[in-house]
Amino acid sequence: MKEVPGTRRTKLNERAHGSKVPFESACPKCEQLRAQPGYDRNSLVRLLSNGYPVEAYCSMCDEFWSISAKERAVLVTAAIAGGGTFVC
Repeated sequence: MKEVPGTRRTKLNERAHGSKVPFESACPKCEQLRAQPGYDRNSLVRLLSNGYPVEAYCSMCDEFWSISAKERAVLVTAAIAGGGTFVC
């Protein structure tokens, strides 16, 4: 199989920038835990350290919300530790 130009570079960049940090957050409308695909580690650290909101989404309610301060603290820990999926 022939390598597509730029493909290898993309894979190297993904490793360099870190993997996604998936999490779950409760929808404020239906109150159900919803899996979130997560942010890549570097983007997440940038959002958290600069005080920007981190949003979650419920596909059943078609609702977006900013995660709470407690959820942000859990995400900071996960981003630093490089952990896997977790519940906020």
